[in-house]
Amino acid sequence: MSGLSDLLLSWLSAGGVFLGWTACVLLCLGGLLLAVFSISGTWLVLAAAGLAAILTGPAQFPGWPVLIGMTAVCAAVDIIEWFAASWGVRRRGGSRAAGWLALLGTILGAILGGMVVPILGSLVGMMIGSFTLVYWAENRRLRHTAHAAHIATGAVLAAMSVLILKVLATSALTLWLAAGLLL
Repeated sequence: MSGLSDLLLSWLSAGGVFLGWTACVLLCLGGLLLAVFSISGTWLVLAAAGLAAILTGPAQFPGWPVLIGMTAVCAAVDIIEWFAASWGVRRRGGSRAAGWLALLGTILGAILGGMVVPILGSLVGMMIGSFTLVYWAENRRLRHTAHAAHIATGAVLAAMSVLILKVLATSALTLWLAAGLLL
């Protein structure tokens, strides 16, 4: 009887490890998919790295230094995201208020757009929201529609730059994790 229970425990253990690695792969793929839609997927890759650390043990890759490095990358991407729209507006000559409105428009647009069309709507909504609020503020301030549109376009270009940053950062973290585990 103990042979059968040992065999069953061995199968359950192997099944759990398989499910754990499957979860790591799915978290990385999910992170990449989210990054394409301008949702921070870096944190999912960090979760995959944390799970991989549990599966491999404390002396193996990824250890604490890798997890801390990945956390720093995740935090940096999010901090850049929060200030990119304001930076894009200010770089094109917009006011400080328009910079804050770009951030507010990004958040509101992502929420409202995500309610209308899940996932893809948040990407389109954040661009429309930031452009609209910045354009409104700068058109009221300058009374010149072409210059207000030029400034508002800075918010949209910054949002597109952040999208590229998210995809690159998520891809880099995924490759870092995969290379460290496979090599």
